[in-house]
Amino acid sequence: MSEEELALLRQVAEDFAAAVPVVDKSLVHDRWQPGIGPFEEETQLDALIEETQESRSWSVESEKTYPNGGQRCDLVVSEDEVTVPVEAKLARFHYDNGNIDPQSYARLFTPFPEESSSSLLTDAKKLTKSSFEGTSGLLALYYEQENETYQQMSAENVAEKLAQDVGFWYDFDTEVAEIAEFDGLCHPHHQRGAVITWALFP
Repeated sequence: MSEEELALLRQVAEDFAAAVPVVDKSLVHDRWQPGIGPFEEETQLDALIEETQESRSWSVESEKTYPNGGQRCDLVVSEDEVTVPVEAKLARFHYDNGNIDPQSYARLFTPFPEESSSSLLTDAKKLTKSSFEGTSGLLALYYEQENETYQQMSAENVAEKLAQDVGFWYDFDTEVAEIAEFDGLCHPHHQRGAVITWALFP
């Protein structure tokens, strides 16, 4: 991965993290408590893309079809001559009511690529086996409570574990590109967090 590609992944994380508290004030759901945290991945990404549209230096295309067909890539980000395909996942371990979501861990770390689902870990393999040219990246939208019970699942630990798991399960490495933190969110259980990006080295 070139320094320009790594810098782009860092910038995406920083720009999205700066936008999270702004979007947090505007997203309201009929059933969930106010704030960005409870919303599904696609809604969060769309809202962050829209919020950063005027300020960011990079462009983005959502749900772009893989060159080898079939599946779609969450984000393809570009700046100048640099383009990086990125798969994204929510790293959100609490439901809207504060209870633990038992599926959240698997959505990040399971190594088993079932047809009906994928994890951030299996997305890493999917990207590096695809026909996208150049390098690729991963992104997680991480949320936690102010006094998080499961401190082992901090943003830093999630970032490091994913990097280690990629190296353990697959024949390539990954590097944590950025952990861009945000806080002051209005939801009682999704109060702060980070946008995490990784660079993949197949």
